[in-house]
Amino acid sequence: MKLDHINVVTDNLAETTAFFVDVVGLAPGFRPPFKFAGAWLYGDPDTPAIVHLVERTPDDGGTGPLDHVAFKGDDIDDLQRRLDAHDLTYEVRVIPGTGDRQVFFVAPFGLKIEVNFPPADA
Repeated sequence: MKLDHINVVTDNLAETTAFFVDVVGLAPGFRPPFKFAGAWLYGDPDTPAIVHLVERTPDDGGTGPLDHVAFKGDDIDDLQRRLDAHDLTYEVRVIPGTGDRQVFFVAPFGLKIEVNFPPADA
């Protein structure tokens, strides 16, 4: 398993994007056509986005400004078996336009975890 990205929730998308671009040195780039405002920021043009920003009030049902931590996985069935074995509730989503699959769940200590997998037909 590898770290995929962090997801930051902000109520000021422009200001937060500017911070990560101007101070941290990331660059904005491709983001799938989600139904909510946000930005994906890249550290290197040849690698996946490492910071995902979502425009939303940080305390409206999330886990604060650090909404979740995401990993890249290689066996979605094995992850689902382990989640089921530990009686953890999870949600599977498909990213629009890419077909990548995401599994979301909350750790017992309250942090939301996302694990990403390639499309089912990849």
